[in-house]
Amino acid sequence: MRECAFQTWVFALISLLFLSYWLAWVVYARTLHPLASIPGPFWASLSRTWYMRRAYDGNIEVVQRELHARLGPIVRIAPDEVSISDPSAIPLVYRSQKPLQKTDYYLVYRNTDITKQPDMFTSIDESEHSRYRRIVNPAYLMSSVLKSEGAIDECTTLFLRRLGGFADSKQKMDFGEWLEMYSYDVIGQVFFGKMLGFLENSCDYGNYIASIDVIMPVLNLLGVTPKHYRPLVLISSALIPAVLKAIKAVGHMQKEAIGIADNRKREMSEKESGGVDVLSHLFRIVTEKGPEINFGHKEATNEAYTGIMAGADSTSIELRACFYYLIKNPAVLMKVLAEIDSADASGNLSSPVKFSESKKLPYLSACIRESIRMFPAVSMGMQRHPPIEGLEIAGKLIPNSCRVSMNPAVVQFDKQIFGNDASEFRPERWLESSEEILKAMDKTMLVFGAGTRTCTGQNIALAQMHKLLPEVLRHFSLKMSDNHSWKTRNSFFIKQRGIVVEVKRRRMGDTAC
Repeated sequence: MRECAFQTWVFALISLLFLSYWLAWVVYARTLHPLASIPGPFWASLSRTWYMRRAYDGNIEVVQRELHARLGPIVRIAPDEVSISDPSAIPLVYRSQKPLQKTDYYLVYRNTDITKQPDMFTSIDESEHSRYRRIVNPAYLMSSVLKSEGAIDECTTLFLRRLGGFADSKQKMDFGEWLEMYSYDVIGQVFFGKMLGFLENSCDYGNYIASIDVIMPVLNLLGVTPKHYRPLVLISSALIPAVLKAIKAVGHMQKEAIGIADNRKREMSEKESGGVDVLSHLFRIVTEKGPEINFGHKEATNEAYTGIMAGADSTSIELRACFYYLIKNPAVLMKVLAEIDSADASGNLSSPVKFSESKKLPYLSACIRESIRMFPAVSMGMQRHPPIEGLEIAGKLIPNSCRVSMNPAVVQFDKQIFGNDASEFRPERWLESSEEILKAMDKTMLVFGAGTRTCTGQNIALAQMHKLLPEVLRHFSLKMSDNHSWKTRNSFFIKQRGIVVEVKRRRMGDTAC
């Protein structure tokens, strides 16, 4: 009897201690914490589980837009993190001088199989990132990218052939899936000088795309999970058969990329001049000054492989957005077609269309800018740690121990910058606005990042969009097979599904449908 009473007493004491700790934490988090005065969801102030749940649901950008509309430009989304929607904070959070440090969110994406050195995306050390960027940046200049324009054209020609097959057979086409396959093959050409087999085999070659779709939500959830709980999330995820299968498929793609890189290195050693792809460019840097800058063949291979991982997924998202908004807005599409047909009739378009020619189509360019404004591929808050002295934003001092983030899919809907119709797809805003407003809009675009961390691959993405859109639209009419909207899931990259179209061949002057 005494032993039973003692056990009951111990259990009651432990429960009381736990409850006391929890109540003390609630009081501290809500009244004494440095972020206590910042509005936000109640549970978000007590635990990161609120943020984890929204990351798991895949709609954090919608939730954040609603929160900022209701609570203002600064919202507490975790005990130690605030979300900022005010565009004037961009140069403070993503500054070029004395940049703020990335948080440990990015470490979950680091791949150490090829090299132990971090790539640019996962490097949280600013001096290391700056050194690395100086090495690889020349390979990503538009002038370097356009040396592969002929290789991109090969992918475009094959993609149009596949479109023609759907048009002739009158089969419905999962256009979003095919755009992703196109993007992967373009990235293969630009980075490795070789298509990866998606368009040639007319399928998700090696089940790689489906595998990335499984892994990305896991990595994103890991990133927003407190560091000491990450092993638990990782172990529980690894017990899911689909995740294990996906990891195996991604590993196979990595081995294939290493094999292609080894072949490219061998080819370059046998020839005086290498190719124009990114990997060849990086290998030349390795040959010329690799040892003195601590950059070898493994680092060059890892950079190219990272380009596949990040570049194809993000670019295909923006390609889908461009086509989707045009198809869903017939009046806009008619203007684009008229502009393309006029340029074509005047002999100002090659086949396939050159990047330099597409850039001279102002309305098409405005549509591209508006599409990536409305639907940025990265639609999660890009986390940073404030400096040691803290960071003052909107009258609130955010200490170094906390995190600040700005979500492109929130900031790019700011009504003060983009107008009261910021939630509407209206390309004209990029043509009608004054120079001052245009400059403000450009500064507010976070689609490719800001400060020292702008996306190195943005020129590759822009080249694809400017080249593929006019080439497809001049030859084919695309119509949604039903009136349903696409479905999206946000896992850092926000992926669209359900862009199923009917394809018809088109001649100059034909209407959109």
